[in-house]
Amino acid sequence: MSRTLCTLTGLILLLSVTRCSFFQKDTIKIKVDQTDYITRELPVSADIQLPEKFRGMQAEDVGITLKSGTVDSPLAGQLFNYGSGKYKLCWLLPETNSDKPTKWKAEFYKKVETTAPEFEWKDTPGKNLDLYFDGKKLFRYCYELDDHFKKGETLTAKNRVFYHIYDLQGKDVITNGPEEGVWSHHRGIMIGWRDIGFNGQELSFWGMEDLTVQKHIKFIETSGGPVAGKVVSEIHWNDSTGVTLLKEIRTAVIYRQPSPDIMMLDFTSRLTAVNGAVKLDGNAEHGGVQFRAHNDVAEGAEGSTKPVYYFHKDGIDPYKDFDLPWAGMSYGLRNKTYSVLDINHPENPKPSVWSAYRDYGRFGPFFIYEMDKNETLEINYRFWISERDMPEREVLNAKSKGYINPPQIEVLTK
Repeated sequence: MSRTLCTLTGLILLLSVTRCSFFQKDTIKIKVDQTDYITRELPVSADIQLPEKFRGMQAEDVGITLKSGTVDSPLAGQLFNYGSGKYKLCWLLPETNSDKPTKWKAEFYKKVETTAPEFEWKDTPGKNLDLYFDGKKLFRYCYELDDHFKKGETLTAKNRVFYHIYDLQGKDVITNGPEEGVWSHHRGIMIGWRDIGFNGQELSFWGMEDLTVQKHIKFIETSGGPVAGKVVSEIHWNDSTGVTLLKEIRTAVIYRQPSPDIMMLDFTSRLTAVNGAVKLDGNAEHGGVQFRAHNDVAEGAEGSTKPVYYFHKDGIDPYKDFDLPWAGMSYGLRNKTYSVLDINHPENPKPSVWSAYRDYGRFGPFFIYEMDKNETLEINYRFWISERDMPEREVLNAKSKGYINPPQIEVLTK
């Protein structure tokens, strides 16, 4: 009897241990420091080493949930693979904490079948790459290139790479495209300079009047998950003979945001002067990274309203006040209001001069920069885009701080 009891007891203990080992989830503990500002739905990330059993898996096959005593239900996390075993764990912090650090636990598991919405990409080869979330289109990477160009017809030609942004319903773009209209060379979220010095020439990569092009070469990365969609591409800035002045690696990371917000978009451009020294030049109206509202705003179409611009404090004159931390623009389109915040990273070249006053809805910072051969320049901006009235200045300042000075994050070993 005692032997039978001992055997049963041993089996129960073994089963208990086996079940615990089988169902145990690999976890990482994380500390998020307090901040001197309060902002919501802030993208944050931690550099991590994957638990051993997940190291041979693709990042998109690893599921992550994050738990904290500060939230009622688990949040989704997402991995970004930076190669050589380096990963970033990214999630949206519901709200920063100004009182004390918060503790989080990240639980890792192998995805089998997910019913939760995730970002996904769909490519129309040679034309555009679209980003969807939960069945709705948010973002379009436009890269169609005409097969020939004519002087005097470049403003409406397909000769550059740019980003279109969609409305909250995912049906219509809220940004400008190459269609005939007011200044059709201003397109969505774009980058360029009107006067680029190269090899004794001054070439326009703004209106592309010198038959220049920004040519899409390839996609380096397209990834998506429950938190963000990411696209990295190589683009060549070529003169009319096909000589490449600049090789660009352009990155957009598009984070989901709660309705009525549309997205938060981190824009990065790495420009390398591959065939000789280059000078990026122009002026605040013709250079830099800029956002252009839909042409209906410029045309005064029914249901549209002219833009209103916002700054970090009273009394700002963008003609005279340089190196602004951010600027905002709201405008009406199809009887709805859209608000865009453009945050300038402090490590971008200075002085930066903002164009933030045009009544057709184009704004962004401009700078002049000289590059030696093989030199690389990296610039970074964050766009917050919403289908609602512009929030109070305090909210915008906090969003800016969240980008410039995000909360410190530590992976705990104990």
